[in-house]
Amino acid sequence: MTTDLDSDGVLDALPPELVQDRSLVVIAPNGSVNTGTVHGGQRYTATDSPADVPLVRQGPVRAKDLQAARRRFARPPGYTAGLDALDSSGVLFVLGAPGTGRQTLALNLLAHGHAEPVLVQVDGTVDLAHWRPRPRGVHGYLVMNLADPLALRPWDVSRLEAETEKAGARLVVVLRETPELARVLEDRLDVRVLRHRPPDPGEVFSLHFASLCPDSQERSRRRRRVGQETLAGLLPPGLPPGRAVRVAEALARPGPQRRASAAELTAGLAAAEAARLVSAADDAPALLAHLFSVCVHQGLRRSTVLGRATELLALIRADPASPAAAGRGPGTPPKAPSPYDGEPSPYDGEAGRPALALPARADSRPALTAAAVELPAEIAAVCSVGEDGDGDPVIAFLWPAVGEAVWDEVCRARAEWLPLLHVWLGAAGDEEQAERAGRALAALAVHTAGRSLGLLADLVRTGPDAATEVAGRALAASSRLSPAAATARELLEEWSGAPDAVLRATVAVACRPDADGLPAEDAMWLLRRVVDAIGDEDAAATALHVSRTLLLRFSAGTSRTRAVIVGDLAVWASAEDVAGLLAALAFPALVADDCDWFGGRLVPGKESGESGDSGEEDAAGPVVCLVGAALDEASAYPAMRDALLMWCAGAAGVPERARQLDELFVRLVDSRRPGFLRLLLSIERAAETTPGKALAERSLARWRRGSGPAAADPAV
Repeated sequence: MTTDLDSDGVLDALPPELVQDRSLVVIAPNGSVNTGTVHGGQRYTATDSPADVPLVRQGPVRAKDLQAARRRFARPPGYTAGLDALDSSGVLFVLGAPGTGRQTLALNLLAHGHAEPVLVQVDGTVDLAHWRPRPRGVHGYLVMNLADPLALRPWDVSRLEAETEKAGARLVVVLRETPELARVLEDRLDVRVLRHRPPDPGEVFSLHFASLCPDSQERSRRRRRVGQETLAGLLPPGLPPGRAVRVAEALARPGPQRRASAAELTAGLAAAEAARLVSAADDAPALLAHLFSVCVHQGLRRSTVLGRATELLALIRADPASPAAAGRGPGTPPKAPSPYDGEPSPYDGEAGRPALALPARADSRPALTAAAVELPAEIAAVCSVGEDGDGDPVIAFLWPAVGEAVWDEVCRARAEWLPLLHVWLGAAGDEEQAERAGRALAALAVHTAGRSLGLLADLVRTGPDAATEVAGRALAASSRLSPAAATARELLEEWSGAPDAVLRATVAVACRPDADGLPAEDAMWLLRRVVDAIGDEDAAATALHVSRTLLLRFSAGTSRTRAVIVGDLAVWASAEDVAGLLAALAFPALVADDCDWFGGRLVPGKESGESGDSGEEDAAGPVVCLVGAALDEASAYPAMRDALLMWCAGAAGVPERARQLDELFVRLVDSRRPGFLRLLLSIERAAETTPGKALAERSLARWRRGSGPAAADPAV
């Protein structure tokens, strides 16, 4: 018996899964086949396909899909090269990212030159080594995402070229682009490979907008209402064609009364994209981790985005209460019981306690692992990869508003994800990441009307050291954002006097300028409460936090902010308590940071005028008070001495600065502070080249003459 594989197109009538493996097919015209066991060393067994192997499907491309693909087709850069390749060999491999219009390109390549083309799509699981086209009636075949293109051999490709030419058809195989795949295919199979790049999104938008809104005047009115700048932002280079179509559809919604404004159009598109991404991430932990990492770190280096995603993925997989880890759908509550079960809402906790339970072992940061090679396709399609100033790749959403919309979607429909998010954000790796994490927590607070801030107390108590930095930044940012502002300010006030040192340290972070939020007066009031609550066990750490905050706030502050800080520190210094000691210790660093500003406070001039102070005495008094207090305090004396000597060295040959120092030293002589006398005597005994030597000698002479109201002070 012989097998006839060319008998009158019989194979076309068979199920594709049989044709895929020809060892299962025997064509015996006018004959019969024994389907049982054949004795004598040969065997044929009929079996069903394995359950885990999908059936091979093949069918015509729907006419309406083909018409839509042709009618509004914007030709990408490689279109002409693709046509040339098909004309020469009949077989073309197209590589590109999902969502970039690969399939639309392939359909148009196959349909080119035919008024009514007949196209057939073949399942990606087909074995092309044993597949052949129909003998007639089909113009082109499309294979999407071929399972194993490297299983082909060069003679398989040669056979495909010959078969398609004989059938009068063409074959396009579409693959997801991966590193080196194009080179491997070209070298190993000697085939033409087209690396697809999406068409210009502006052209795609214009074609669809004109089709959806035929009235040119109405199109102009809608464009003007949105604005060219907004449209340009919504159609950046690299935007997938499908998203450009969405922009056109949103702008072309029927009825003049439905003309969207710029804000409405941007928010609507971002919300729809965020809902799609969050929904796709329900049962996909890797997608969820990368989605959140891009939302938090977009605009930062690719290694940061992927590395933080890897950390979050480790947390998700290690947390049994995580909905994503357990594969539960949206809205499903976590398995781990909440400490507030039975309350009417998971957000009904008081401001100072967690509104939702944090996962166990919040203090254990997952081990760093190698970052993923690339973003999941669902996110990569809506992200751009650019370069920073150092040439390193950075990742950001093509529509930046998607990040904020994701937080809105999570808080509205996926509240069970918030505790895990807080644990992950609290483990930021550096200052840049901490800033982004604080911003993200503030955004979550806004979308929950401040209720998610209840998670911060447990986070800073049980989390890593970075949690204090992140939580402080989150509170400061939230304090300015309605509707979370009231809750954030309540927490700041409560924590500033709390027994827990870590809570007070968080308040000190929140008072920093780089955390952005608190006015200078509020920050100084909170810092004073933090200092007043210092205990013996945390005195050094809290003092360090507060001193650093004061220096950062002073260094970055306006003249008015600096005046508030110095004025309040002078009040602290007048008290013989911890606050007075801390003011004396912190002040020398402020002088060393900008002695010119302090000089402007001593002598009326343009620096003082900019500050808006009412008079010279009010401006100079706190400065003199703090210099004297620092010189009187033994532990602060060396730093204050060095700051003054540096000031004196900078005043050499600068008459204005010298006049400012003269005024300071005269006032200090009149104040009769023992620490200042110690300074003058040490300079007098120092070498002639010591900065301020002449000024110190003049001041000592004035002291010894007993000038000023303090001359009779018996304490001196």
